[in-house]
Amino acid sequence: MHSILFHSLEAGFPRAADYRQEPRAAALHETAPPFRHFPYRERHLQCLWADPRHRPAGLKTSAGEPIHVEHPGSWNLEAGPDFLNAVLLVGKEQRRISGDLEIHIHPNGWRQHGHAADPNFGQVRFHIVYFQGPEFPGLLQIPLQETLATNPRFSFENIDLTAYPYSIPAGEFPLEGMHPDRKIQWLESAGEERLRLKAERFALALQHKEPDQLLWEELLAALGYKNNKAPFRHLATTLPLTRLRSLAETPAEAYALLLGLSGLLPTHPDPKWTPETKTFIRTVWDFWWKQSEELKELALDKSDWNLAGLRPANHPIRRLMAAAHYAFGIPGLATHAKRLTEFPDNFWNTHISWKSKCTPTALVGPARANAIVTNILVPWRAATGATELHLDRLPAEPSNSIIRQTAHALFGPDHTPKVYQSALARQGLIQIFHDYLIPHRLDALRERIEQERHP
Repeated sequence: MHSILFHSLEAGFPRAADYRQEPRAAALHETAPPFRHFPYRERHLQCLWADPRHRPAGLKTSAGEPIHVEHPGSWNLEAGPDFLNAVLLVGKEQRRISGDLEIHIHPNGWRQHGHAADPNFGQVRFHIVYFQGPEFPGLLQIPLQETLATNPRFSFENIDLTAYPYSIPAGEFPLEGMHPDRKIQWLESAGEERLRLKAERFALALQHKEPDQLLWEELLAALGYKNNKAPFRHLATTLPLTRLRSLAETPAEAYALLLGLSGLLPTHPDPKWTPETKTFIRTVWDFWWKQSEELKELALDKSDWNLAGLRPANHPIRRLMAAAHYAFGIPGLATHAKRLTEFPDNFWNTHISWKSKCTPTALVGPARANAIVTNILVPWRAATGATELHLDRLPAEPSNSIIRQTAHALFGPDHTPKVYQSALARQGLIQIFHDYLIPHRLDALRERIEQERHP
């Protein structure tokens, strides 16, 4: 099934194959058969292990012994194991074991990457894997799949891979001498591969979710930006689209449900509120309090949100109004992306906070809308069977630090930004960042480019 899925997406992203032609493609992506049923990166597992907010409770060895993490180890950005000097308490008697720690998606990664013969890996005692499988002498295997499956609030999509330690390799610039036209062509092929991989993740999710529900979850996660993706996604799964529509007949009622469920609905009036704000809050409460106790018990707490330093225009209480309107526009949003920034009259069109009015402002600006089109709507359409995706018309997202870092590492300090003006080229730089820069594989990229120049 995964092989069929892999090939069915090729029609929508025909140039993606050009990017995947490098000899080490399977090692880079770990997504070619038979790995395709795990459409994430090894770095997702590294970030999960390093961060106690994501690391699951109830870890066990492959033999079923309980694990307590006393110290996850120090993240190693140099050659050698992923984490150094970890300390785990193993078994009911809590045997204290220390040593280095290596992470793979499949246990066979230990053999495939030649770690057994590498002296840098001589002190490895722990083998963190996603899928349980063959064990290797001297390694305590700790599989993650089963434990993660018991946590309905966990999603790999909530992990921001750039929020954790990484270093940018320095040295020669492998694409510096490449012809400008070929640079654009190759970057855009990498961009198509990035979107194809997103479409693949969506297609795998569609095996157990309805298309509209998947789009609902992804839209809400996008409204949360990277700081609040997790609580927004939690709202989308806690209040599925079909249930939301069964409880609410209008976007205003949907907003009352979402705001109540978010835990951000004010419980007491503020003397500084205007009469308009007090009337609006009263209307929201009048609808929310009528809901079932079962739904109210699922509400988040304000502490579940990352609100520190958040610009008022990006606050969840405003973004939830956009979500309420999106709920009644799915799936039309996928074919009329202009609707992402168009909202009928509502309280938040003229208010920046509960206390402050503002000139009319969009709940979702053009930059965020462009990101949603490229990163969500296009892959979603591909995953649901569309092949005419009009990739040449994608709106370009603003440049960011990852795009600039990658361009510098590939082309040198004197490169022209013209080679990555298109949306696909910018997506391509992000893909290359994850495939080559973070894992320090610029040597593999350099080797590939040399082979292309001198076949």
